[in-house]
Amino acid sequence: MHPRNPYKTLPSFKELAILYPDFRAYCTFDFRGKAFLDFKKSEAVRALTTSLLHKDFGLKVNIPDNRLVPTLPLRMNYLLWIEDLLNLTCHKTSLGKMNDNIIGIDIGTGAACVYPLLGSKKFGWNFVATETDSVSFDSAMKNVAENELHKKILVKQSAEFFDILQNDNVKEFLQNVRRISKETETVSLEAADSDQSPCKQESKQESYLIDFTMCNPPFFSSEVEMDTNHNNKKETRSQPRSVSTGSAEERVTDGGEISFVDKLIEKSIQYKDSIKIFSTLVGKKSDVKIIINHIREKTKGLNVCVTDTEFCQGRTMRWGIAWSFSEIPLEKVISKKQKMSQKPYVLQIPRSMMAVYSIQSVWSQDSVMAEGY
Repeated sequence: MHPRNPYKTLPSFKELAILYPDFRAYCTFDFRGKAFLDFKKSEAVRALTTSLLHKDFGLKVNIPDNRLVPTLPLRMNYLLWIEDLLNLTCHKTSLGKMNDNIIGIDIGTGAACVYPLLGSKKFGWNFVATETDSVSFDSAMKNVAENELHKKILVKQSAEFFDILQNDNVKEFLQNVRRISKETETVSLEAADSDQSPCKQESKQESYLIDFTMCNPPFFSSEVEMDTNHNNKKETRSQPRSVSTGSAEERVTDGGEISFVDKLIEKSIQYKDSIKIFSTLVGKKSDVKIIINHIREKTKGLNVCVTDTEFCQGRTMRWGIAWSFSEIPLEKVISKKQKMSQKPYVLQIPRSMMAVYSIQSVWSQDSVMAEGY
């Protein structure tokens, strides 16, 4: 789990049960008063998510029946990873904080509109959120309105990926975000004036309309594949604690997630000068290398940087892939597991170069060689 994820420490179900009667209705208690939740009931999982959203972020969220109930540890992992990637762009104010004119696109935002709501409330970002399903779209609109975040989140019912940027309402929304930001923030260009700063070029670039995109695509190509994958997990590893929620449309797409992300890649080439960082979740580890290879094949001849990471939350694993056509060193952001897998630096010094072959003398020789270099 991301080191800044607030759910590294498990929430107190007892505290939630005291604060939220709707959540308490799905709890059982032992003789010591410890609360337990039945994760196999979708209503219980929904009550947990909505209670945590309100308690931890002050968000009032309603999620219709038969629609995906987002698990917050995963959503926070993804958003915090995006924040790490954005930090590479040096999109900072004079106080060293990230600008509030950051704009992202959430493709397939879902009924909860969870990424835009969390991103706006927790990080101060702005979002254009798209959704194809009419029930989920209506719910997302109501959730944005209920939390009075309509100035920071624009929800559009659309099957388009990045072509949504051609929409007049979207253009007006983006202009308003940039205008308000310029009126309220003074951006420091001190780093850009330094020739040694890696942020010099990025700080002066004004052509990008969008800072990042994110997407939680349907993972399966059919309901048969979804059921087969579920049964295979029973034999290979522990079952997820929580029941699977969501409509078939939220979990199934023609060609599966590889086909879906392929379309994102093709569109990203078209919008490479308008969007800084493209990203997506991946549901199957075996698809990660395939998708990265597709990015490199489809962008052959273009300057593209690609990185990936893994998101671990309990028994559920997901993976993230990001790519950019800008000169952003995305590969600098690596997960804890990737850090642990890196081989240590090794310096070999022959005995013939040492009068005394000891750790102290080798350390001294290493310092001399470094100064000479």
